[in-house]
Amino acid sequence: MSKSLIKRTLLIIFLVLMGYSFLPLIRFWIMPDPVKTVKNAEAVKQLGENKGSYFSFIVFGDNHAGLWFNDAAALKEIWHINREDRFLKVPIDFVLNTGDVSLNGKRKHFENYRKIVDLIKFPVVSAIGNHDDRALFEEFIGDKEFAFADRNSYFIVLDNEEGQLTEEQFFWLEERLKEGKGYAHIFVTLHKPPFDPYQQEWYNMDNSPWAYKFRKLCGEYGVDMIFSGHKHMFKEEGFDGVKYVVTGGGGMLTEIPDADGGFLHYIRVMVNNDYVTYEIRKISPPLWEYVTYYFWKEAVYFVRNFYGTGYIFGGNKTVKGIRAKDVNEREYWL
Repeated sequence: MSKSLIKRTLLIIFLVLMGYSFLPLIRFWIMPDPVKTVKNAEAVKQLGENKGSYFSFIVFGDNHAGLWFNDAAALKEIWHINREDRFLKVPIDFVLNTGDVSLNGKRKHFENYRKIVDLIKFPVVSAIGNHDDRALFEEFIGDKEFAFADRNSYFIVLDNEEGQLTEEQFFWLEERLKEGKGYAHIFVTLHKPPFDPYQQEWYNMDNSPWAYKFRKLCGEYGVDMIFSGHKHMFKEEGFDGVKYVVTGGGGMLTEIPDADGGFLHYIRVMVNNDYVTYEIRKISPPLWEYVTYYFWKEAVYFVRNFYGTGYIFGGNKTVKGIRAKDVNEREYWL
């Protein structure tokens, strides 16, 4: 076989694989719009009959439905999510989305998300993100702030799409945390994380009074895990005995290096009586998406390593002085 024939054969195989990786997106486009939207309240209602204290649930976020790249990646994640219970060892009770379910809060974007929810075979509970139009979120998904119980665990979903929590929200949160003390485990979800998952000068949450107050309150009530998104990456931290997980790799193009957590993923949380564990599921993008975006993203970061480090869409800058007035004064935090 000549070299030219080998090259042509390999090229044909590559193009066929590229086209095949695009097929799920075509099927998604021609998929009829679901007749009915399963809202948060209805999804929670489905959990009422669950028994036992051995179960699991899926968490992901920032799928940003409405862009080709995002929907294609989300579809691949859904394929994996729907196979999580194939061994029938641990039941999957529901899927939790940490917010930014839409690209820019347009009706078409929410219609795409409704299709995504319809493709997931488990009940889906969604938090609101800063890209989600509030009126359309209520129309398509329902409640923005609520709490519910599943088996031996208590779940609290917060609305902090504006970047903070009000005093009224803190009062409501503490009342829910008091209710949660009657359960073995407490989990809290909010879109924007109450800490800096990736050290960039524009996202200065560590110095925010509400974030400090939130972390202390969750530590006081013994919350097991806090789930958030917003940053398109995976990151875990611990404050006051509470595990914080940023899981924003649900489909949106990740701009952070793969080595720093900028990869597509979801997490599976397992509850076994009195302890909680979780596993991260890293998902490779569809081949066409890898070739057109992710390969080049990593290539740019590789080149940048030769002359400096930093964020691909804007380098780190030195910030002089404190970032908030009186941030180092004790009264600021109380």
